[in-house]
Amino acid sequence: MKINYLNLCIETERLIIRPLELMDFDAFQHSFASRNPKQNEFDSDDIDVSHYTPETFSEVIQTFTQLAESDESYIFSIFLKTTGELLGKVEFSTLCRELTGDINWGVLGYIIHNQHWGHGYGSEAVRAAIPFAMQHLHYHRIEAHITPTNTRSIKVAEHVELKYECTRERFIREDDQWIDKCIYSITAP
Repeated sequence: MKINYLNLCIETERLIIRPLELMDFDAFQHSFASRNPKQNEFDSDDIDVSHYTPETFSEVIQTFTQLAESDESYIFSIFLKTTGELLGKVEFSTLCRELTGDINWGVLGYIIHNQHWGHGYGSEAVRAAIPFAMQHLHYHRIEAHITPTNTRSIKVAEHVELKYECTRERFIREDDQWIDKCIYSITAP
């Protein structure tokens, strides 16, 4: 199955969701440079991209493209239509695919840069990206694995009507610790 990742694009009322392009270099740098200080334990640490050059940025894009071509991960940046600002990303990683098509299972992740929190961008992006991923990335089942104390992320999952299934104990190792994850899911009709 060949998916033309670079040509995929989702539009909502306020957002454009698509792979990064070379023309996004300035928006990429500005988005990270204008982040507020870390707001909670789930907020990304400050990421210094001031040393990035257009060549370095091109390598990031090439890495994302290679991940998509190998069906490992599809990373879509979220842009505000009116200003072109980079708000964050939504990502789908393939957990399992069978050649027969009987299993097409992906995991969803999403990040909104903290200077853009509280405007509903995460919910809007995820709500649009899920059916898109089912149609164009051919996932039948999509899960979100969320740390139980990450209430903001749980709120997004519930707002877009992902179904809570269970909490898997000691499910993933992060920062040298095994942590629990709440599993939210949706399946294609």
